[in-house]
Amino acid sequence: MKGLVWALYLMVQDPGASATSWAYTGVTYLNKQSCVSDAATFTKMPIGSKADGVDPKSSIAYVCVLQPKPEHYKG
Repeated sequence: MKGLVWALYLMVQDPGASATSWAYTGVTYLNKQSCVSDAATFTKMPIGSKADGVDPKSSIAYVCVLQPKPEHYKG
């Protein structure tokens, strides 16, 4: 998978709206399993430990996405 890395994203789903927000954490992994392991650990944390200012009824999860390495592809 030359030129690709696994990236950790934060996904927040607002229960009052049918919207889901995604935010890139800035963390990348060369190994899928390392990313999946961290995502599972962070997702299991209580909402108060991982988010401030977010409705406590919101659903928060961390997910891994395969993406190009930063600055690998130049146009």
